[in-house]
Amino acid sequence: MPDTNIVRLIRDQANIVEVVSAYVRLLPAGKNYKALCPFHQEKTPSFYVSPEKGLWHCFGCGAGGDVIDFVQRIEGLTFTEAIAKLARQLGIRWQPSVTTRREEWARERLLQLNQWAVEFYERVLWASEAGERARQYLFQRQISTSTARMFRLGYAPASWDVLVKAAQESGFQTNELLQAGLAQKVREGQGFIDRFRDRLMFPIFNPQGEPIGFGGRVLGEGEPKYLNTPETPLFQKRKVLYALNLARNAIREKGEAILVEGYMDAISLHQAGFTNTVATMGTALNADTVQILKRYTNRVIIAYDRDSAGLNAVMRSADLFRMNEMEVRFVDLPEGSDPDSFIKDFGAAGFRELLERAESLTKFRVTWLVRRYPGASSEGLQAAVKLLASITDPIEQKSCMQLLAEEWSGGQPERIGGLEQALHRALLQYLRQQRQPSQPVKPISADPISTSLTSSSVIPQGILQAEQDLMAAMVQDKECARKILSMLSPDEFLLSRHQELARLVSACLEEDSFADLPTLVGELGDEDLRQTLSGLLLRDLSFLSARNALEDRIQRLRRYKLEQLARHQRAELLRKMASGQISPDDPTLKVWQETLKALKT
Repeated sequence: MPDTNIVRLIRDQANIVEVVSAYVRLLPAGKNYKALCPFHQEKTPSFYVSPEKGLWHCFGCGAGGDVIDFVQRIEGLTFTEAIAKLARQLGIRWQPSVTTRREEWARERLLQLNQWAVEFYERVLWASEAGERARQYLFQRQISTSTARMFRLGYAPASWDVLVKAAQESGFQTNELLQAGLAQKVREGQGFIDRFRDRLMFPIFNPQGEPIGFGGRVLGEGEPKYLNTPETPLFQKRKVLYALNLARNAIREKGEAILVEGYMDAISLHQAGFTNTVATMGTALNADTVQILKRYTNRVIIAYDRDSAGLNAVMRSADLFRMNEMEVRFVDLPEGSDPDSFIKDFGAAGFRELLERAESLTKFRVTWLVRRYPGASSEGLQAAVKLLASITDPIEQKSCMQLLAEEWSGGQPERIGGLEQALHRALLQYLRQQRQPSQPVKPISADPISTSLTSSSVIPQGILQAEQDLMAAMVQDKECARKILSMLSPDEFLLSRHQELARLVSACLEEDSFADLPTLVGELGDEDLRQTLSGLLLRDLSFLSARNALEDRIQRLRRYKLEQLARHQRAELLRKMASGQISPDDPTLKVWQETLKALKT
């Protein structure tokens, strides 16, 4: 990890306008600069850079931070790599620690070995008789020579140890081959053999185009059909997206990524012109994958085989996209078809039509269920209830219920209301059955938004605007910060990230370090907090010219929270009445009445 002093020196000396200008065309906007955001597609500039504060923020996609954050995101680098790049540009001599130098040397050595292996496999594929079989396979799969060369495809010959011997002759050690996952020990004895044999080889690159691993498809008999590099210092399967090195610029230009399951799906789509395509590495969708995608876009189109295990996994993990405030849509491929076979059968135009008809998560979930249960049978109802119960967002749950009722109505609008009511009753019954009899009823949360308002999209826009205005005033103006915090505690803000930032501002006021807030952007460990703070620091404060601007907004927040509290209390009362648990002296009734009284004052 770079020394703290070096990091601060880079932040102080780097001219953020010059750094950003190397990637985007900045235009003056008062004391700031603006541009079309390089991280998502837009027609009107919403990307702002403040040379005074050393920060950038996009008010369209929410990305933001300091100069190091920008280089990390635009280049797809790690924090240490971004520091090293900026240090070189600024002429700052940075001597990493002995441990860091040793790790960097070992990493560089593995990269050199992988690069050598890429070239070795390529030579075998294109310049040897042994590669003829693999060349014929590519021809049968309609992969052109230019496409195969663009993806650096190769062939691992059937020989037991041809790569091991060639690598040793080139100066690489056996322990390096083992560490890179290119060789393995013989089960009995002291020898070593190639890990990949008689396989079409797919080199796997990081976003910077460095080879970090391989995937191999067996061409003859044998299992597994696909074999990947094991976990190595360079390659962690859950943190890799295949073809991202080729797709990242197109993803930014088009504002969205197409996500597929396999190597051949990604290669076929690139060949057909869909150059914003990446593939998961055979693992279920995970938080790391989603975070990698979010660096480049907030929109993802998933094109998985309809009956694949991967699609089921994505459906179960779809909340990851919502948690990261990303839009996700699904391509409805025909039965038994995958992107590779679809392109071959219907061409690029046919696939483009599928993309245009891609469905939202809610609609796709409904389509997926209705295809299996065309009518509101008892089995269909049970499946629908389980689907509805798995949806944590109440708005999406309601939308899904309405869509199911419409699909099952058989084109008879008069049936929709009855079906929706039946689904609602069945869901309540299912949830009651899931609750253990011995499990005590949870008390009403003191904060009514703690469970339902899991994302800012649930809060009415006017209320959210009021809170953002207060937060912007708090982080930019010391006197406003004192005034707001004297009237509103950090815990009274609606969004958890605003609560955390309010506590940070409070601490800065106590320590008389309020002026250091802009520099804290780069030191916050939470990326979401960094982006939120950078946006607030660049937000316009012209609303403060209005009379009682702060007081009015504080009052709106407090009233909204009271309204939400009353709604939750009423729902709890109705639940108790439905289950026969209510009594005249129930404290919930008294608390609800007190809340209603407070709303009237």
